Amino acid sequence: DTFANITNMTRRILERGAMPVVLGGDHAITFPVVRAYDQPLHVVHFDAHIDYAPFLHGYEYTNVHAFRHIYHMEHVKSLTQVGIRSLRNTQSWVEDSIQDGNRVITADEFRDLGPSGIVAPLSRDAKCYVSIDIDVLDLPLVPGCVSAEPNGLTYAELRDTLSALAEHTEIIGFDLVEVNPQLDIGTGITSYIAAHTILEFLGQICDQPRWVARR
Repeated sequence: DTFANITNMTRRILERGAMPVVLGGDHAITFPVVRAYDQPLHVVHFDAHIDYAPFLHGYEYTNVHAFRHIYHMEHVKSLTQVGIRSLRNTQSWVEDSIQDGNRVITADEFRDLGPSGIVAPLSRDAKCYVSIDIDVLDLPLVPGCVSAEPNGLTYAELRDTLSALAEHTEIIGFDLVEVNPQLDIGTGITSYIAAHTILEFLGQICDQPRWVARR
C-alpha cells in the first residue's frame, strides 16, 4: 500500500529527530504524511483548491480528498486553507470545510489580511505542518502545473507568509506538491520557483532561535 509506505517512511524520519520535507507528486501525498505524526499540530494549507471532496462512489484517496481526511485526525488541532479561489471548487465542499470549523481564506481575503493576519490566530510556538500546492501562486508563474488558476498569490506574498509562519510557529514539516516538469516551459520556471520556495522556507525555519538552540 503506497499510503502506508509513505506514513511509515515519514515516521522513520521523525524517529530520527529530523524534519520531513516532502516533494510531490499530487496533493494526495499530504494525508499519509500528516498521519505519521503522533503529537498535536496545526495544518496550514496553501492552494487554489479546497481539496475537501466527500468520500463517494469508492473514491476517497485522491488529491481532492486529502484535507477532509486531515480534518478528521485527532491530533490535528486546526486547519487553515489559504488562497482558495478556483471555479473548480464546489460550493458544498467549501461550505463543508467552513462548517467543520476550518479557516478558509480566499485569495482576495488574503490580500486584506496579509501574512500577519494569517498567522495571528495560531498560538505562539504552536507546532505547525505546512502544505504548499504550487497552484496557490498566480497562473502565469506556474505553467508546469496542470491545475493552475488566475488571481493567485505572488511569489512575495507566499514567501512572506511562510516567513511569518516560521517566525511565529514551530514548523515541524512541510510539503510542496503539484509541479509537473513535463508541462513546464523550456526554462523550467515552475520547477525553479518551487525549488526557490523550498530553499527560502528552509532558510527561514533554520534561522529561528528555536531551531538554532536545538542544533
